[in-house]
Amino acid sequence: MTVKAKPDALIHPITRLSICGLLAAGADWVEFAALRDAAGISDSVLSKQSRVLEDAGYLEVRKGAVGRRPRTWFRLTPNGREAFQAHVAWLQQAARVRPEDAGDTAAPAPSAVPATNDRG
Repeated sequence: MTVKAKPDALIHPITRLSICGLLAAGADWVEFAALRDAAGISDSVLSKQSRVLEDAGYLEVRKGAVGRRPRTWFRLTPNGREAFQAHVAWLQQAARVRPEDAGDTAAPAPSAVPATNDRG
């Protein structure tokens, strides 16, 4: 399958990019604590950013229990996986553009991805 390289403003913030990358590389379902630790973020940041991805239809959340302890697991949806792959392809394409090819001596800044605040 050929992935069309295109930016995704929802995935672009580093925290959400990390979450998607870890989920894309991992097992089918990834437990909350494992994802939190691998991404190096707090519980509250993972909760907030996973909600953004879930609301966009990029992330599926499953809740259950192991013994008497509640657990939460995540996985990318097919739409989330496709959006992540397209965004990574766009980043790779942007990284291959040399300043002299763009007619400018400054490093090219990826356009079309509006700045977002993924911490607030």
